[in-house]
Amino acid sequence: MHLRDVFAGSQNIINDELPVFGEFDVIVAGGGMAGVAAAVASGRVGAKTCLVEKIQTVGGTATAGLMNLFYTPYELIRGFGKELFDVLAKQSGAIKGQTVPFDQELCIAEMFNFLKKAGVVLFLDTWISGVVKDNNGDPNGILVVNKSGMGIVKGKRIIDATGDADVSYFAGFPFEQGRPDDHKMRPLTLLFTIGGMDCKKFIKYVRDNPDDFSPDTNQCAINEETGEIRVFGFFKLVEKAKQAGYLYDSCNYFRIEAMFLDRGIATINTIRIYDADGTSNQDIVNAIIKAHDQQRKIMQFAKAFIPGLENSFIVSTGQLIGIRDTRRVIGEMVMTEEDIIANPDYPDSIGYCKGRQTLGMQGEGHSPSGNEGSKEDYTVRQAIAQLICFQIPYRILIPRGARTLLLAGRNVSCDFLAHKHLRNQPACITTGTAAGAAAAVSALSGTTVRDVDLNKVRDYL
Repeated sequence: MHLRDVFAGSQNIINDELPVFGEFDVIVAGGGMAGVAAAVASGRVGAKTCLVEKIQTVGGTATAGLMNLFYTPYELIRGFGKELFDVLAKQSGAIKGQTVPFDQELCIAEMFNFLKKAGVVLFLDTWISGVVKDNNGDPNGILVVNKSGMGIVKGKRIIDATGDADVSYFAGFPFEQGRPDDHKMRPLTLLFTIGGMDCKKFIKYVRDNPDDFSPDTNQCAINEETGEIRVFGFFKLVEKAKQAGYLYDSCNYFRIEAMFLDRGIATINTIRIYDADGTSNQDIVNAIIKAHDQQRKIMQFAKAFIPGLENSFIVSTGQLIGIRDTRRVIGEMVMTEEDIIANPDYPDSIGYCKGRQTLGMQGEGHSPSGNEGSKEDYTVRQAIAQLICFQIPYRILIPRGARTLLLAGRNVSCDFLAHKHLRNQPACITTGTAAGAAAAVSALSGTTVRDVDLNKVRDYL
């Protein structure tokens, strides 16, 4: 079918001029943690900024996807992350621990407040389906579709915070995807919240059976005083349940990402969908169906086998399936895990990231191999993750050769092993904030993103 045969109401896609929904200094594509941080930073610099998001809320995986755990010690959080979690903590919406569990609903409300104060224009429920280029071939707008129809949003600078590098892909910038030897990607996840827990009974079982859980105190943390509860394990119970036909073969452990004792609820991060490509619509559809089947079986197991969960029930399920790993754009620098370990002083450093990780292929981070949580999984069964602090160079935010486009979030330029450090929320906020400030300074000064004055950018960070 030719585009001349496609209509949107009375509008012919090929023959009629598309409406312009707005013109901005900076377009932020994607409203997850990275996108929100980028839009707030750009707005604060003084650039006319819009945020374009495909769903009807902000926060992405952290909120709509229910990944309500910030994987950095509270006392080490800086920048926009500190602003956000300080506000949440004052409302009993964040726990000040070695990790930071948070109330995702309160987080959404506060993100909207930050965006409003920064003067950001929102395009929610809006899908990006292409890019517009100027006479030099540089992206200067995006093609969008929403309830108002199809149209163009124009921008002097664009930040690709889509997670899947959709804007960069549409613009033709090269990318890498998956593990280098087989191109397999990390598994997809559907998180959900359960209620009806007997938290005291649950905690007692965990304490009485330490050999059945991860030895890493950040993966199996029981701190009733602060309220920080995170549990990876139940290895023996899972094997017993599999033998009894309750669970599927690829389930090797039960994982509580965060628990709120005063509410009797917990976030479950056990579902794993392997061999799925988060840039393939059919793979996503199949993954969603498989995930709900796994969820049903996980709940049957939890109620039948785990002390304290006998009367548990599902409170909510993520609106988004969690996609950890898709396109990584090739930038002016491709960051490696060796770079992260060496941690040199980069002349173009735009911030730090601090988080706990297991290094090397032993700790490749949610391995695509399908053995997460099994006896072969060094990260879950044996490792004690290190607190890694490293600088982030500005060059990994610039697609190679780009003049008007920047990257933020999990689609920044890095290799597979470095990606496990750079895809998580703390790094997403850092790269988002830097991209937002840099795009604004670039747009307002008329310089390309490659030639922007980083001293001016750092003044806003």
